[in-house]
Amino acid sequence: MLITDNFASFYDEDKEVHIFIDSFDNQKFEMRIGDLEHSKPLGSVIAFTDDELNIKLLALYIKY
Repeated sequence: MLITDNFASFYDEDKEVHIFIDSFDNQKFEMRIGDLEHSKPLGSVIAFTDDELNIKLLALYIKY
C-alpha cells in the first residue's frame, strides 16, 4: 500500500477474510477485518513512508 492511498482492500485466501484499510489524512491508517457485509476494527497505525506503513500494517495483521 502507498502512503498516498486513502483506501485499500485485500483478501486473505488462507483465512478467508477481507482486510480494509482507510485513511482520511494519509498519516493515520485504520484497519478493519471481516467480510464485505460485516467487519470489525483491528487497529490503526501512523506512518509517514510507504515502507513504514506496510511494515506496521503487516505487524498489525500478524497480531490478528
